[in-house]
Amino acid sequence: MRKLILLLFLLVIAVAQSVAVPAKRSPITITQPNGKTLTYFLKGDEVISWCETLDGYTLLGNAESVLCYAYIDEQGNLVASNIVACNLEERNVEELLFLQKIEKKLFFGEKQMEVFNQRRMQMHGLTPQRAE
Repeated sequence: MRKLILLLFLLVIAVAQSVAVPAKRSPITITQPNGKTLTYFLKGDEVISWCETLDGYTLLGNAESVLCYAYIDEQGNLVASNIVACNLEERNVEELLFLQKIEKKLFFGEKQMEVFNQRRMQMHGLTPQRAE
């Protein structure tokens, strides 16, 4: 029974992902609130989204929706730092030192992905079945 439920769950995820709308693939350039320029790629779909700098650093919006460099916290979650992102040529010493401590192309943690998958299923009118 559990195998059947798992198979159905995987099938639902596959179908849901096949109808997801991918993010725009061309670079986007903005001026951040601090006056610095940021060119980035939008990644993800209608359920899960993040951004990446041209040189591959992961970005998330902070509480004020300002794009900041992301890092993995103690719980394994991808979170926004307090360092406002900008293009390579505009980075100061503080920003460069911070970036030396994090990896490029970070991604959401396992628990975050579970939440995103639940949202995706709800969007498509599906609810996960509990194994008994």
